Amino acid sequence: MFGLVGKSLSHSISPLIHSSLGDPNYRVWETQDIESFIKTQDFSGLNVTIPYKETIIPYLDELDGIAKTIQSVNTVIKRDGKLIGYNTDYYGLFKTIQYHKISIKNKKVLIIGNGGASKTVALLMKNMNAQKIQIICRNPKKETEAPLTDIALLYDSNVIINTTPIGMYPHNNDELIFTLSNFNALETVLDLIYNPLRTKLMIEAESNGAKAYNGLYMLVMQAKASRELFLNDSNIDHSLPKKIYDNLNKTRHNLVFVGLPLCGKSAYAKMVAPIYQKPIIDTDTLIEMLENQPISDIFKDKGEPYFRQLENKVVTDLYQSNHIIISTGGGMIQDSDIMNKLKQNGIIIYLDKDYHQIMEKDIRNRPLINSKEDVERIALARIPLYEKYADILIKVDRPKNEVLSEIEAMLSDYFSR
Repeated sequence: MFGLVGKSLSHSISPLIHSSLGDPNYRVWETQDIESFIKTQDFSGLNVTIPYKETIIPYLDELDGIAKTIQSVNTVIKRDGKLIGYNTDYYGLFKTIQYHKISIKNKKVLIIGNGGASKTVALLMKNMNAQKIQIICRNPKKETEAPLTDIALLYDSNVIINTTPIGMYPHNNDELIFTLSNFNALETVLDLIYNPLRTKLMIEAESNGAKAYNGLYMLVMQAKASRELFLNDSNIDHSLPKKIYDNLNKTRHNLVFVGLPLCGKSAYAKMVAPIYQKPIIDTDTLIEMLENQPISDIFKDKGEPYFRQLENKVVTDLYQSNHIIISTGGGMIQDSDIMNKLKQNGIIIYLDKDYHQIMEKDIRNRPLINSKEDVERIALARIPLYEKYADILIKVDRPKNEVLSEIEAMLSDYFSR
């Protein structure tokens, strides 16, 4: 019997990954007492996660090389009556850096956090010839670990790797322990969190021009290495982890359509839904259902500020979900809080329609559009924001089959990156 042990695991997708690797019976064990668990639970092998990667060590009989070096364990095997601790995070992280082509040699690397995962990261960075490696944390335990008050001394960092749970589901909106605006040499941020798919730290990195990656590939690759240890067999199909990773990206991402009124958001949402087998949520329709009246009447009776509050509430209730298609109201783009929430698990698809064509339409029941001039005013205000937040931009002034084909092609590239 194999499984994952940790303290809070409701968000874990490890059972799904291990099922894809050939173990449909992979278990999840939540415990508040790792000592009692080790002494009483029957198992053949374990994956170990927060907060037990270090505290489990006293209850093991042996440690493998890397686990012994860094005193951090994420895999335990019961063999010949002994419990042997391994660290497959090192392998998973190495393969992740390779896969995403993150440059480490001669770079200044800043590691956030001083737990078990940070030790793994620090060892790998050393072995990959980073120029400088600095751990920063709230509660330094060693002289080599910097307190948060020293952050200004580290603004020349090229790579930042987050090993803490800050921003992890369900606490997606935890405040960052520092902002990235002063990191003028920053090239890449790697956040070991995989839920949400794009943390607040990653979103800020992208907004500052840096590349940002999550920990999903690392999770898959360390699971593959763990599975090989469980089975004492290193012959798992080497193409399988990449297939699992691509499929997780495809299924867990939300598809979020944005664009001007009458650009086709609802129509294209309906066209892509059967392709990706995701349910559609139209935010305008949802608001009308919740309020039991048309949007035009909501504007008339309660005003635009009230409607914008409803939009924010609807998105706040939705954004932590996975595997859905969201057709947004055109004005949501002007609310940065909404957009940053939608980006956490969503791919923002901007349907770019020439607003001059929209101006020629007979537009009714649009509370903010009463003339052609209104269309132009709204377009000029919103287009720069659509472009700012878009992950994918699609020109829609052409046959729908061509638009749909391009959406599929660009999403395929996104899912496999």
